[in-house]
Amino acid sequence: MLNDARTHLEIRETTDSVWKSRLMSVLAIILFITTIAAYFFGKYRAEIEWQSAVEALSLIEDDFAATVKENRVLQESLEFEKAKSVRDAQIKRQAYDEIAQTLASTSNEVANLKENIRFYESIIEGDDNKQGLLIKSISLHAESADNQYRYKVIIVNSDYGKNKSKGTLTIELEGLQDAELKIIKIPPADNDDMTALLFKYFQRVDGILAIPDGFIPQRLRVTARLSGKKGVKIEKWYNWNMLVNPDLSGND
Repeated sequence: MLNDARTHLEIRETTDSVWKSRLMSVLAIILFITTIAAYFFGKYRAEIEWQSAVEALSLIEDDFAATVKENRVLQESLEFEKAKSVRDAQIKRQAYDEIAQTLASTSNEVANLKENIRFYESIIEGDDNKQGLLIKSISLHAESADNQYRYKVIIVNSDYGKNKSKGTLTIELEGLQDAELKIIKIPPADNDDMTALLFKYFQRVDGILAIPDGFIPQRLRVTARLSGKKGVKIEKWYNWNMLVNPDLSGND
């Protein structure tokens, strides 16, 4: 009986081991299948998510490209408007400058006309007074070159007849050079030191006066002579400083 019981026990132990082994195998297979299934499911989900990410990135890239294009269009429009504004400002400035120049030119012309009117009025008044030959005025303006001045002398004859008056005009500059009094003729004596006069009512004489180095001018003498039966000679002295600085009052 004991031997039978031992044998029965041994048979049961062997049967339990087989079932345990089979159970472990089934569990291993289930775990393997689960692992494989989880892997492929994860891979599938990853592919889906990757595809979604790619599509989202594509949309973002499209939006970015559209934004860049829109920004470029806006930038070009801004540059165009800026260039247009600059051009409009240049045109307006040019028009303003042209108007200003025209007004300045017109003002100068009006001033010259007024001066000429006053000058002609003075001639007419002189005709009434029969003053004869006059050195009406003289002016000096500094040139760009050192020690050079442009002079303008106006000679008037209110005692005119049918014929034109003939004569000469002499300009002399008195001053100091090396502490000595000296007189130089304008233009210099080695050229023609007299200017021919030929006029009926008036004549303007223009020229350049060059001061020698070391010469200190003090006075300017203008002499006008008319030839013929009514030969007349007049001369007038002018203070140099008064001529150079017209704001100073009076002439000698």
